[in-house]
Order: sequence, then C-alpha cells, then structure tokens
Amino acid sequence: MKKALLLILTAILKCAVAVLGQDNQSVLWEISGKGLAKPSYLFGTVHTASVKILDKFPKVMQIARSTDFALFEKGGNTIGNVEVAEIYSPPLDSVFTPEEYALVDSFFTASPFGSIKPHNNEASLQAMAQVVVMLKQKDSKEQDGSFDDIIHTRLQEAGKATFQLDETGQMARSEKTKDYRLLAKAIVVMIKNDFREKDITPADHFDPDLYASTLTHPMKLNQEASQFILNETVERHTIWLPKIELKIEEGSCFVAVGMNHLQYKTGLIQLLRNKGYTLNPVSL
Repeated sequence: MKKALLLILTAILKCAVAVLGQDNQSVLWEISGKGLAKPSYLFGTVHTASVKILDKFPKVMQIARSTDFALFEKGGNTIGNVEVAEIYSPPLDSVFTPEEYALVDSFFTASPFGSIKPHNNEASLQAMAQVVVMLKQKDSKEQDGSFDDIIHTRLQEAGKATFQLDETGQMARSEKTKDYRLLAKAIVVMIKNDFREKDITPADHFDPDLYASTLTHPMKLNQEASQFILNETVERHTIWLPKIELKIEEGSCFVAVGMNHLQYKTGLIQLLRNKGYTLNPVSL
C-alpha cells in the first residue's frame, strides 16, 4: 500500500521525468518550417507551479500575446467533431471516510477554492489532488487557479481565442481506470503532511526549483518514456496532434501543455519533428 501511495503521489505531479546526464533546455519551443506562414510556440507547463514564474519571465506572455490563438489541455473551444461522453466522477462522500471528508472540506474551505460540499457529486479527484499540491507550496498557495488556467485567463483577457485539446471520450476512458479510493487516501496524506515536490518525488525526477528559476528542463528527447508516461500521453497525443497541426497551419498558435507531453520519443516535440516541422528552443 505504501508503494502504491508513493506512485499515486508521484503521478499527481504529472511532471516526473529523469534529469541525470542531460543538458537543460528551454521549456518554450518555436515551431516553424513545412510551409508555415507564421511561427507557433509549444510551452511546457507545470500545472501546480506559481504564477510568479510568468512575472519573472515576461517574454513567455509577450510571445503568447503575439500569437493569433492558444491551445490548452482543457478549457476553450472544441476543435472539429469531437467524441461526446459522460465523465464519471464518484461522489466525494463515497471515497472519503466521514473523518477524511471533514478534513478535506476544512482544507479547501480555508483556501481560495472554498468548501467541497457543493461539488460533492461532480468534483474531479485528480484535479483536487493537483490543487492540494499547489496549495501546499508557498509560492502558489494564494492562487485561485492552476498555472495553465492562469495563462489561459490572461490570454482570454487579451482577446485571444482559446481551444481545448482533450476530448471527453478519452477523459471518460481515463477516469474509468482510476483507483478512486487510493487517490482519496493520497489526498488525505498530502493534506496531513508538509512537503515540497522534492519530498515526494525521487531525487532523479523533476526539479521544481530548476524550472521556476530558469524555465529550463532536461528533455531527454531521444529516450524512451516510462510506462506511466506512455499510459498518460500516447492516446492523448494521437488526439492532439491533428488539432495542433490544423491550428498552426491556420495562424500563429501558443500551445501550453504539461511538461510530460513535450518529452521523449513519443512527446510532441519529436512527433511534430516527425511530421516535418522544425522545433527549436527559445531562450528565456
């Protein structure tokens, strides 16, 4: 059980990628070539990161605002004919014990997100887990949204059209495979304990300080991904890639997705290169 909980806690961060023996590279990449009239950009995010990072690296939002529209994992307009499906999420009071439910509700009530009770029958445990990680971090605990959400909001305020890459069919299939009780236990463990991302992530995995201070990351573009990364990304990339190609051919596009989606042989950088596009890191 302890091993399973550790795996869940690590998975929640959604950015666990090995860093040994690899040069650091920018997490912002320019997409050009293959007859594109304008360059587009691919940005690797950390969902639980602090918005202060954007303020330290104004070039990111300057480039984002210079594009015609933006793509995110979730949120925004749909692209093309999408598969429609109902995403099941268990009632929170069915996966937490009464004592755990009271603890979790108290934790969220004291945050910008408020009580979980009104959302008992429709809350996403995965999203809750990410929010707990975010709220436990000093620099992001006062935020009222994830790193990606804030970028999304800023671009909408700048009048940019935004689009969603994920589809409900894939999201519904993914939800069906989750161990809800184990995820609920992981949320309780995280609430009860003070930790930083390094505390629950193996030492050879993602370094949040490196990302926050430099916006660089070891990409490992020519290496194989772990089975966990493959399970989380391969189907989604199959859905995303045609949408990304469609939009970058329409105009300049800012694509912001989690770091795991950029990396390895099955990541978006290599997949776009395989399609004939040129991708180069942008110095920040």
